[in-house]
Amino acid sequence: TDDLEAATGSGLLGVLPKADEFKAEQRGEDRPNSPGAEAVRQLRTNLRFVSIDDPPRTIMITSANPGEGKSTVASALARSFARSGQPTLLIDADLRKPRQTEVFGIDGKVGLTQVLSGQAKLDAALHRIDGGQLYVLPAGRVPPNPSELLGSTRMAKLLGEAGKHFFVVVDAPPILPVTDATLLSTSVDGAVLVGRQGCTTKEQADRAAAMLERVG
Repeated sequence: TDDLEAATGSGLLGVLPKADEFKAEQRGEDRPNSPGAEAVRQLRTNLRFVSIDDPPRTIMITSANPGEGKSTVASALARSFARSGQPTLLIDADLRKPRQTEVFGIDGKVGLTQVLSGQAKLDAALHRIDGGQLYVLPAGRVPPNPSELLGSTRMAKLLGEAGKHFFVVVDAPPILPVTDATLLSTSVDGAVLVGRQGCTTKEQADRAAAMLERVG
């Protein structure tokens, strides 16, 4: 944790156990007293108090590289906000390797790409999970121009409108391989950078944080 804070120049929001901890929940098993669930609740609390006067409404979850757990963190965090009574929208904005349809077992044929291109209304593309406060907007069809879509005025407008009604969690692509997340970060209130012990290097965390800082 000290290495991660030093590399990114940012404070630590939370420490989560291995991703295996969350596989039971992704199968539909409710384990509210598990160490993983408690760690996610702590992360949720820290996010709520990260700015008392102007709390964030739209949060992007990303990582330096693929395979570091950002999609798992995004889905777990969104579930946790919804369980606390907060209407929550999880947007799968990883248009290159979307994961949330697999996590929630939903149909992903219509999603974010169709909404941004004007082929579908947002309400028609949302999936309400188990009749609760959690809604998921899948990625939709993989487009030829993910960077353009995620950096568009339409994407910024969608996030702004959604933030009026939901706490919005955005599962973004990893930062270092593609520019998508850097462009998307300018349209959200804040970005959470996920690192994985034994996987993320200090240099990669430093570069990822620097790229986010560069766009403000």
